[in-house]
Amino acid sequence: MTKRKKSNLQWIKETLELKPDHHWESPPGYKIFVAGRGVVRFNVPQNWVLEPQEKSFKFLDKKPPNDDCCLEVSFNHLPPNNWSLFPLKPTLKKVIDNIAKVL
Repeated sequence: MTKRKKSNLQWIKETLELKPDHHWESPPGYKIFVAGRGVVRFNVPQNWVLEPQEKSFKFLDKKPPNDDCCLEVSFNHLPPNNWSLFPLKPTLKKVIDNIAKVL
């Protein structure tokens, strides 16, 4: 088995101006995180720290090692397909049940 090469991926933070009719609003005290040109979008508390990882984005409530809470997100581009046939509900239930067994 060969070892995978470590990536020297460098994220570039880019702040873009949105069109006036974009309709993306966050509650007071939050900022909007967007990845993959809108594939992933959610609100993050304004004062949370962003730490880009090699294949994900990590949000922490404070700078480590003083953090108490972490949210990490990644996403994959799926190949074109008819995903309406994917059994999402049973799959999520199975994942949640397996997590519950571990806890």
